[in-house]
Amino acid sequence: MATVRIQDDVLHVELKGAEAIWAVHGSFHIPLANVTRAGTDKPPSFWESLKLIGAGLGKLKMAGTFLYHGEVCFFDYAGDERVLVIDVTESNFKHLFVAIDPPDTPEAAAQRINDALASGGDPAAT
Repeated sequence: MATVRIQDDVLHVELKGAEAIWAVHGSFHIPLANVTRAGTDKPPSFWESLKLIGAGLGKLKMAGTFLYHGEVCFFDYAGDERVLVIDVTESNFKHLFVAIDPPDTPEAAAQRINDALASGGDPAAT
């Protein structure tokens, strides 16, 4: 699971401990200018992917870099958890699919990101 925050026009998706180990990846720090949208709609064929690096244990745990419908994506997700989907440009990844640390929710995180995008990057302006 990840912690999501926005600071100084940068989206921070922070993986900690075991999540970073499973994913073979640290946290993401993405300029908001490179984020196109955030949502929670998991594609119907979400589990049809090819692991490039990380943990690919089906519904038990998917964490790391995957090839999904011809695009390189990052997954940090297990079972039937709700997921935050972040679409990005100018990155090694086209999409990030991450579960969110409670008490935050994917819906609330997506709303914060989209509000920041609509206000030109300042989450306090919305």
